[in-house]
Amino acid sequence: MLFFKKISVIIITIFVALLIIDRFYQSEVNEILIKDVVINAKENIRYLNFKQEINIDSPIRKAINNGIPLVFKVILKIVKINDILPNKTVSKEIRYYQIEYKALRKVYKIKDINGKKYEYKHIDEAIKKISTVEDFEFSIIDNHINHELWLNVSLERKKLPKPLQVNYFDRTWYMNSNKSIHKL
Repeated sequence: MLFFKKISVIIITIFVALLIIDRFYQSEVNEILIKDVVINAKENIRYLNFKQEINIDSPIRKAINNGIPLVFKVILKIVKINDILPNKTVSKEIRYYQIEYKALRKVYKIKDINGKKYEYKHIDEAIKKISTVEDFEFSIIDNHINHELWLNVSLERKKLPKPLQVNYFDRTWYMNSNKSIHKL
């Protein structure tokens, strides 16, 4: 009887280790890389432009071609950095952009973070368009205090169809970026 208890503990340990390794492997594949962040200022209004590398592999391309819209969420936080006290979030902006395929017209429809709509015939052109985020407008009230801009982009899984949300172990739909920090 003791022999079976040891075997079951070993099997459970191996199973948990395999799950953890699988999670780390898949998270690197579906990472969104934020690059070339540029902040332009006009009076109290600032504009954020950045490029991103989105790895859209074949299951995701197939889903887009089947009419499933992908909605990406951009979270921008303005954080006041304190030396002694904890950091304080001054403002938070959340915007969305999306890509979807319209089968009747055979075009890829893009809606950017400002609500402008674009249409492309080829998926590669559409992916190139969503890889560039332009004119993300935000404002900062106090310019003389030590502030940082924290930026994060992720695929909004809540806006996917329910069958894709239910499959917990499928890491295909877990796309997000690391927090990108920039001084203001």
